[in-house]
Amino acid sequence: MMKRLLLTLLLTLGLHAATHTAKVMESIDSGGYSYIKVDEAGQSYWIAMTQRPVKKGESITYNEQGWMNQFHSKTLNRTFDKILFASDIATPTTRQQQPASEPDVLTSKFKQSGTITIAELFAHRERYAGQKVRVRGEVTKTSAQIMKRNWVHLQDGSRYKGQDDLVFTSSEKMPPEGSVITAEGRVVIDKDFGYGYFYPVIVEGSTFSAQ
Repeated sequence: MMKRLLLTLLLTLGLHAATHTAKVMESIDSGGYSYIKVDEAGQSYWIAMTQRPVKKGESITYNEQGWMNQFHSKTLNRTFDKILFASDIATPTTRQQQPASEPDVLTSKFKQSGTITIAELFAHRERYAGQKVRVRGEVTKTSAQIMKRNWVHLQDGSRYKGQDDLVFTSSEKMPPEGSVITAEGRVVIDKDFGYGYFYPVIVEGSTFSAQ
């Protein structure tokens, strides 16, 4: 219900929306979403977006997608008098990550026969588009059942033009964070899910094996 409602709002309003900057006062994660109480120029209110880490006291910037009155979250069993559905979150920390001047690293200690590095995939993404690839690395983040997919982030120590994190989507059970795995799936380039989720490279229909 939450996912369908958010998607309907975003499709109705489009991507051209007001941008807000506010300070995080409180955050609750539930059902694949983050409910964040913010303070914007002395005005406090709640926003909702797909789940992501935020810290109390930090400033975040996000796009307005639509307001809802008397919105009831089943997973929280809580009704919000008024809540803003938002996207495109950014923080000073995330904006400064991986500066363009950082040198490329094309090798990885995780690479094995039959696998490629994350840097190789980003560097030659057109070559791999539509192809199945195998990548070995460490699971750094997982998100369950967002847009009917499980999301697994993998890093292997390689980097190309600041890009060192590769996302795999799957219907399979997610491997635990911190584990070393081999992930296999089909490469899709320039994937736009809408409402701020654009991936120059993403691997879909993925399977995972422990290594």
